[in-house]
Amino acid sequence: MTRPRAARPPMSALAMLQQEVNELFQRLSILDRSDRLPGSEWSPAVDVLEQRDRLLVIVEIPGLAPESLRVAFRERALVLTGDRRAPRVGSGARFHCLERPHGKFERTIPLDLPVDVAAARASLRGGVLTITLPRLRERRGRETVIPIEREPTE
Repeated sequence: MTRPRAARPPMSALAMLQQEVNELFQRLSILDRSDRLPGSEWSPAVDVLEQRDRLLVIVEIPGLAPESLRVAFRERALVLTGDRRAPRVGSGARFHCLERPHGKFERTIPLDLPVDVAAARASLRGGVLTITLPRLRERRGRETVIPIEREPTE
């Protein structure tokens, strides 16, 4: 006895499935780079260390000068931007291997702890940028009385 063949789905359904699979792989490929903005060409490694009285953000950026970096605090997040120039080679020279990233980068590091941005400091030594953000005393749990205003009577 011959088994009837299952009908093949129309080509449009296969094309839709292929598109969904492609989108899934695209999302998975950028999963660990979610803090990278679309205009960024590379992303430096960052460590965030919480200590009792401060928060330390340590960024690996070898070969960058302080003039090519910018550190800002915006909307409860630390925003790091910079630009590493492509290496220049003389005429007749060519690369056999080029693995060090170059171009612009932007990293946004959300900070959920209260920090004193006015007292923050950043230092660059040996290709490592260290940003020190003093912590503010925790304000949760403290009672703050909100005064009630009376509506004027007529």
